[in-house]
Amino acid sequence: MTSTVGLRPALWVAGLYSVVVGFILLFPSISVTVFGRPVIDPAVAAGWGTSLIATGILALGAATDVQKYGGLAPLFAAGITVVTFGLLYFFLTGAYEARAALVPIIVNALLIAWIWSVRPKE
Repeated sequence: MTSTVGLRPALWVAGLYSVVVGFILLFPSISVTVFGRPVIDPAVAAGWGTSLIATGILALGAATDVQKYGGLAPLFAAGITVVTFGLLYFFLTGAYEARAALVPIIVNALLIAWIWSVRPKE
């Protein structure tokens, strides 16, 4: 099997990032401070937050045994790609300001490249 040494930190960072952003979205007062936009529908924000937390926990779990779960790396990269295109769309249409979209887009692009570059290649 291909070496998955670099995959562990990539999945760990992606998982931790997802969990942190998910928790931020659970609390409207923190979310508005971080993202610079009011939470219009707390239930929707909480839904996004819990989804990110769950995805982050899965990535953290995969990082604990990359020999067994390393094959999921392309799926994590694909999921982050979908989220990134969503953020990009809402930024380009004016729904999100730069503060709310550009940093996550850049972080996500870096995570996608990192995970993709160290994924198992079999």
